[in-house]
Amino acid sequence: MIIRVRTNIGIWRVTITSPPSSITTQTILDTIAQTRPHVVYEAPLSLDPKCSEPIDTSRPLCEQHGVQMRDGLMIYCKVDSSTCAENTVGNNNGGNTNDTNMSTTAAASEPSSSTITKRIIAKDGTIKLIHTTDTDPSNNKSELGFRKGLMPLRDIKKSWTLNEFTAMDDKYNFKIKRQESSFVGVEGLHLESGAVESFQNYLRRFQFRQQRFGYLYGRFVEEEEDVKEEEEEDRSHLRQGWGARMPQKNESKVKKNKKVIVEAIYEPPQEADADAAEGFVMLEDDQEENVEQVASLLGLRKVGWIVGQPPRETGFQFSAAEVIMAAELQLECAQGVEETPFVTVRCTVGDEGNVIVEAFQVSLQCMEMVAEEALDIGPNPGFCYVNETFTAIQEGKPSPTVENNFFLTLVPIHGYQSDMFVTQFPFVNRPFDDRQQTHDEMKRQLTKSGQAGWTFIDLLSDFALLLYLCKFLDVSQDMPKICESVKDREVLLDDGYKIIISSMAGMDGSY
Repeated sequence: MIIRVRTNIGIWRVTITSPPSSITTQTILDTIAQTRPHVVYEAPLSLDPKCSEPIDTSRPLCEQHGVQMRDGLMIYCKVDSSTCAENTVGNNNGGNTNDTNMSTTAAASEPSSSTITKRIIAKDGTIKLIHTTDTDPSNNKSELGFRKGLMPLRDIKKSWTLNEFTAMDDKYNFKIKRQESSFVGVEGLHLESGAVESFQNYLRRFQFRQQRFGYLYGRFVEEEEDVKEEEEEDRSHLRQGWGARMPQKNESKVKKNKKVIVEAIYEPPQEADADAAEGFVMLEDDQEENVEQVASLLGLRKVGWIVGQPPRETGFQFSAAEVIMAAELQLECAQGVEETPFVTVRCTVGDEGNVIVEAFQVSLQCMEMVAEEALDIGPNPGFCYVNETFTAIQEGKPSPTVENNFFLTLVPIHGYQSDMFVTQFPFVNRPFDDRQQTHDEMKRQLTKSGQAGWTFIDLLSDFALLLYLCKFLDVSQDMPKICESVKDREVLLDDGYKIIISSMAGMDGSY
């Protein structure tokens, strides 16, 4: 199981092999100590970004209030950044010769057991001895590593060739380059107009001053077109555009592009928090399994996410926390550092009050750097900070930061009106909204059946309404039959379900 620990210096991914039911805070601390043995915690492991709700150490994590054990569970803590050097190789007692000599020298020149002597090279080239109170040999050893936070080369392997060293060092170097095009084809993103309008209308309640996010559910569509071999040479100059493939002979069909169709938006439980790096805090979602199951029954999947942002200066598209989160979601969708059409949509307001909706992806290189934990969040949200173990090379020079826009690729976006779903039922997890999910709201929607061309199944085909029904109907027995009728209108909905749903809504039986 993977648990994410968000610290003030970045996110640590902790892999724990113990059964989820037996995981405690001590289990997490012990696992962190295997690679970061000298971490000093300024605030204990907590369930909230402010670290005001420490986790109860006397109970397993699964018994904590509001905790849902799953891969990617996020917990929080604050640490002393100077104590977080990472050792990627276990302790090797055979490599302590130099440390023993150093300790012996220190003991001879300084009898105090609380100090040791270190040799340094001054600016003029002379060798000097200095005293330090750092008596932990492993800390001194890490300073001798070929990169900060890593073990010395001799502790990893006794002898190295130049090619071996270069190959190992290259693992920690990233030559930053812009990715010119996204992994979505020329048809781009088709965003359901009703769903995004509902999302932006809720943001308007707070004048776009609170950040909010939601997951996009829809389909990845891959189109094909017939290609005749004799036309390849004549038309090849027309097929150099964004998302196109180079001509290939002896093929009857060529994959043209991928497009993303968004049918619905689901907003999980969250709290706006200006102190959080993302601008919001994700809460545990007890409906997560129902959402994924209903989406699957409808032939949908998670194809992206949308984030509502406050007004920002021109050119500032995403903060470092948002870029890292986008990369994590793309990695999750692609199951690794692979190309994926998963999209990130930003919704904000311009200087004149006009709503701006744009779609992006982060580059494959950004995904790789996030997977390697090479990117951190720093004081300037417009830049991703490079972990000290790694080197980012821009224009031939090492750079401690990378501007966020270097990782972004633009995705064409189109308005779209779904022919499968309506967006009329109130969304869940929206505090202070005028409308909440109730049986009365369900009645208001379903009583339109028979009017203006609406049918009962048309009005029932609302993603938010279907999720609401999951609270009262059996997800594994009832919902598959209802969703089948929603997905394929030729499959008639059983009258029994119409009676049950109408009764729940307090209708007179007219459907």
